[in-house]
Amino acid sequence: MFTTKVIAVILCCLLVSSYGLQPSTCPDQGDGNYGCFDIASQGSCTEVSNQPPSSDIRWPRSGIDYNIDWTIKCGDIIAYKIRWSSGGWSDWYVPGVNDMDAKVNSGNGLRRMWSYFYDHTHSYIICKTHINNRLRGC
Repeated sequence: MFTTKVIAVILCCLLVSSYGLQPSTCPDQGDGNYGCFDIASQGSCTEVSNQPPSSDIRWPRSGIDYNIDWTIKCGDIIAYKIRWSSGGWSDWYVPGVNDMDAKVNSGNGLRRMWSYFYDHTHSYIICKTHINNRLRGC
């Protein structure tokens, strides 16, 4: 008997936590799905096209650092292209997926293709956090 009551209480609690009372300001989207999520502080992504060479030596010296985009651009570069000296554009590179430079660099160091931002025209898609969530200095 005690076990039955305990199970009933647990089920009631689970039911309330799953279908709990929603604030009256939350619109019912059907099937008990209430749209009450605050996404106002999420970041946004922007495509930045045809940027001239940056002449910022940190790009080629960053090696395989994933965070140099945050250091230099205050955001997460999620994809980028390089315009080669021939005038043609590379395919899209995605950091950590397909952007390792195959060229042997000084000191046999590894680096990402965004190292060419230093001396090549480039385009990229960058995602930046909402103003309330920015890192210090950005």
